[in-house]
Amino acid sequence: MNTDMTKSTFNIVCEMKLALKKDMAAATASGFMLFAAFLYFQPVSRLYQMTDKESYVVDLTTGFLFSFFVVVSYFTVKRLAEMRRFFKDAMDMSRMDFLTDVYNRRALFEILDMEFNKNKRFPDGIFCLLLFDIDNFKGINDGYGHTMGDTVLRETAKTVTASLRKTDVCGRFGGDEFGVILPYTDLKRGVLVAEKIRENVARMMFGPVRSRFNVTLSIGVVMMPSDTDVESVEKLVEQADKYLYLAKQKGRNRVASPLD
Repeated sequence: MNTDMTKSTFNIVCEMKLALKKDMAAATASGFMLFAAFLYFQPVSRLYQMTDKESYVVDLTTGFLFSFFVVVSYFTVKRLAEMRRFFKDAMDMSRMDFLTDVYNRRALFEILDMEFNKNKRFPDGIFCLLLFDIDNFKGINDGYGHTMGDTVLRETAKTVTASLRKTDVCGRFGGDEFGVILPYTDLKRGVLVAEKIRENVARMMFGPVRSRFNVTLSIGVVMMPSDTDVESVEKLVEQADKYLYLAKQKGRNRVASPLD
């Protein structure tokens, strides 16, 4: 994810306007230079001189049309490239969570829906869904401030992402709740990944030197087998949420799944 998440849509629009002005200035200057060069060398006149015909008007007209064609072509190609970058940035911004730089809720549900449909079509389309939140996150906000809470969210997301494969997906559902999609992963392997995430996050330390603290996660894990009777993505999320709260009830800082 290379998109600069500090940019706003307003910033991108301003960049587009500035690029447009620069392109128009460059295109105009280039057009005049091409037009002048065409008049100076008079290529059409040279051809017509071989037949003793006057052709300055032809040179003038042809030069203008040629210059116009080159300028418009350059401007169009340049603008298409800029628009492509603009829409890519806008699309990335609409799908990413600003604070944590992982997928936002809407994008996570879109990807989850894709995996769900793939599961229905292909026999090997199994995947696991992990749903977790940070234990006692409200206490962190109350005791250390919301700036520290934001740091915890950001670093937790970064650690979770580093614990996953490139094909896995991490997103923020909202607040301190996150989801992870593990394509082509059975339940046993999904639980192992969840334990890895839990252990990696628990090793992180936050706060000033004299009052350092760590955070823990409660994680619910479910698998979507190819022969499941789960009717929708929302039902699958409900199942994962059920095991998340089961982990909370068992004392937090643990993984809960149908294997328990």
